[in-house]
Amino acid sequence: MFSREGGGTLLMAACTAVALGVVPNILEQWTRRPWVFAVVFAAALLLVLVGWVLQRPRGLGVVVSLYPAHRTQASRVPALKSASRRAHGTTLVVDRALLWPGEITVQGRPETVDFVARLVDAQIEELRAAGTTEPEVALYVLAHLQDAFLLGRRLADDVQTSLVVMHLSQAAGRSVVPGLVLGSALRDPLGAQQLARVRQLLPADRAEDPAPVEIPEAPGQQRHRIAVIVRLASAASMVDDARHVAATGQVSYGPGHHTGYRLPDAGAAGGPGPCGAYLIVDTSDAYLPDEPGLNAAVTTYIWERWQAARRQWAQHLGGTTAVEGLLFFHGPLPVALALGWLAARDRLTLVHHDLRLAQGAPPPATAGP
Repeated sequence: MFSREGGGTLLMAACTAVALGVVPNILEQWTRRPWVFAVVFAAALLLVLVGWVLQRPRGLGVVVSLYPAHRTQASRVPALKSASRRAHGTTLVVDRALLWPGEITVQGRPETVDFVARLVDAQIEELRAAGTTEPEVALYVLAHLQDAFLLGRRLADDVQTSLVVMHLSQAAGRSVVPGLVLGSALRDPLGAQQLARVRQLLPADRAEDPAPVEIPEAPGQQRHRIAVIVRLASAASMVDDARHVAATGQVSYGPGHHTGYRLPDAGAAGGPGPCGAYLIVDTSDAYLPDEPGLNAAVTTYIWERWQAARRQWAQHLGGTTAVEGLLFFHGPLPVALALGWLAARDRLTLVHHDLRLAQGAPPPATAGP
């Protein structure tokens, strides 16, 4: 009765009665001016349309939580659920804490992310089979940045034309707001106004298009690799730490001074070797405003800079080498997810950052499927 659909149904029923003459009969006892009846009739019709809009199912909301149950982030899941149920006719909740109880500390598990994406695909197909040809879908994701990046990469294979990515705002109150839209527009070249807006976020000495900086020769250097270092939120030492990992191939400065990064193919020596170059996109310590259009423009800008750096470095190496990228990223989750979506066909890997390692805590034990 008090839901959006129930309120819409009651509004339609009451206002239809008004439009059909119940209230006009009452009005005849008060006045016989024709314009009064016309105004009441028009208002009733308008409210019928409002009730019809409220009653209609408004797409699918998918709440995805990829954190274990005991993590503090789990307390934010109810806020995402409530936001989805207020805005959509159907809500699918995919909670890692319920699907895989217990501690799961290894992020970036493709099989876990693929399972989540399959559930989303199945729900979309079910809505289509029920008569909704192209349902509106919004993602409410709570996850490590590496998991979000992998989810975006997996969703790039879907036939869904666009997905709205919602997130918890950094502003006071942590309300759920739109992050950006995953769609073909992300691949369109930035316009002059969009590019100018993005460059306003960059420090004055870095406002031009960044170019890869070559790292001096070192033992074990992986010349075909570029470190893409992106800071879009407050993180004081993030750029210096990432540059150290890229230049040395080591994830720590020494005993007790870990950068927090976990390289994807780190061996016994602690890393795969130094990269050949690095690229930095840095907004310093400023948080991005909650503007979906700006988030999308920043995402496209990063992707364009990565594409240009990859081509430039391949030419530097002779044009026959397949260039790979290690993405050191700190910023909004929707941007990380969208970068995975854009780079689904690229050899670009997001490097996981474990804050507990950076703070000196021992690495947690691995458990779970």
